[in-house]
Amino acid sequence: MKRIILIILFPIILIGCKNENKKQKEIENKNYQISANITGLKDGSKVLISNATNGKVLDSTILTNGKFKSEGSIENPPIQVNIMIQNDEERVSSFIYIGNENIQIEGNKDEFPNDIKITGSKYHQYKKDLDQRTDSLNNLRSNHLQTMFSLRRENKWNDSLQNAYWSKEEGIITKIDNQTNQITKNFISENINSDYALSQLIIYKTDFSKDFIEKQIGKLNSEYENSEYSKVLKTYLKNEPLSTGDKFYNFSAENQKGNKVNFSDFFEDKYVLLEFYSPYCSWCLKALPEIKKLSKEKSDQLEIVTVNVDKNKEDWLQKYKSNNITWTSLYDENGRYSDVYTKYRVFATPTYYLFDNNGTVVEKWDGYNDNLTDQIGKRIKNGG
Repeated sequence: MKRIILIILFPIILIGCKNENKKQKEIENKNYQISANITGLKDGSKVLISNATNGKVLDSTILTNGKFKSEGSIENPPIQVNIMIQNDEERVSSFIYIGNENIQIEGNKDEFPNDIKITGSKYHQYKKDLDQRTDSLNNLRSNHLQTMFSLRRENKWNDSLQNAYWSKEEGIITKIDNQTNQITKNFISENINSDYALSQLIIYKTDFSKDFIEKQIGKLNSEYENSEYSKVLKTYLKNEPLSTGDKFYNFSAENQKGNKVNFSDFFEDKYVLLEFYSPYCSWCLKALPEIKKLSKEKSDQLEIVTVNVDKNKEDWLQKYKSNNITWTSLYDENGRYSDVYTKYRVFATPTYYLFDNNGTVVEKWDGYNDNLTDQIGKRIKNGG
């Protein structure tokens, strides 16, 4: 029966592959173009266009007579792009969600970040819709946070205020976050067959029940049911987060020498530090000297394995060489949509897992802090 089904579906699959290849070819042969007319900012202001996910600069230019143009290529579109305009006196920025399209931007500096007019993108309209639903709550949250920070600076913060702002059910910030999450949930449910809604579901998946995620997967149309979004969500549902004492998730990836290796190969008689890293992540670069120092000082006790989470292979290899990394670095062509990224519950870079020589989780660190390598060293010294 299975063979008959495969034979029947083969022409459909073949057509689908041809269409996908055609779509990919169109993407590869097309650049984005941004034309902007922004008033209220000083001529000569620097304009920086960057990938908001990994921080990679796509283009830079100058504001002249209130206008600028930018052209480049977006890898794996659509993505969220950050447009930042700054001079010695001021800075404004806005996030837009686009592919390789012809984009027009109009507005004045006071309309940043969310009220500037964006046209020409079939993708950004979804982001604009969600922004309009949540803007008032986001502004309210920001105002409350400013008040909170002021109270802390004035040494007026106490347990009572902590409870008032952050208690699980009645906290000021908690209530706002719950309302925002519900709005986002409704938006995702209404627009699930769109790139932006799916990207939001992946980013905030831990905020939603597994039942909700399963229902959204069940609503996917033919364009998205076998997409990388769908694969990530299914992987997430099938695998529980690792806790202290759990065994590692095995995976295979390409190392810097071009060889396919298994993560399980690194467990012999040493601890293993698994690092998730992006070449354009400022905190990853800040951590690099300390990780190098750790590698040198603990070489007889610790094996370091870095997983690059970006899809651009050339960037990975170039940064590996220019940063003079001496330990193993791994590449997965699926990047942040890979199984390893999802199984290990990576939400930002850098992320670290320390395993003992049996492959058991000793500890996880989300992000870098100045005491990180000392903490890792102590865990190794104390036998986990």
